[in-house]
Amino acid sequence: MAPTRREPSRASRWAVLGGLTALTGYVYLADPDKTGAYPQCPSRALLGIDCPACGGLRGTNALLHGRITEALDHNLLLPGFIGFIAVVVGLWLLPLVGKPERRLQLPRWLWTTLGAVVVAFAVTRNLPIDALHVLRSDA
Repeated sequence: MAPTRREPSRASRWAVLGGLTALTGYVYLADPDKTGAYPQCPSRALLGIDCPACGGLRGTNALLHGRITEALDHNLLLPGFIGFIAVVVGLWLLPLVGKPERRLQLPRWLWTTLGAVVVAFAVTRNLPIDALHVLRSDA
């Protein structure tokens, strides 16, 4: 017999929404380039390379302040990451507006393609080629 999945309560959904709002407000107020208690990326700290998400906090701060070009300079995939997170969280929060929760269902080929793009981006941004320096998070 398969275990039944327990539905999250409305309170837990509100708590997650409140936490994400507070976190977004903190990233807006505390510029990762200057202030704030932000952890260093493990791949950057241990290996000295950019992971696919490196530059995401600085890019999100820039995006929240309307500096789109600067945000893309920190991480070119940032709009895709933020859009993906927004869709997944939005579908999970649907019960707060009286709709049934939905799950993001994409075909396997699309998941594979998205994974390949992220891996290719991670590899390409770390290649020691001057022309590719613009892909690095510190560019």
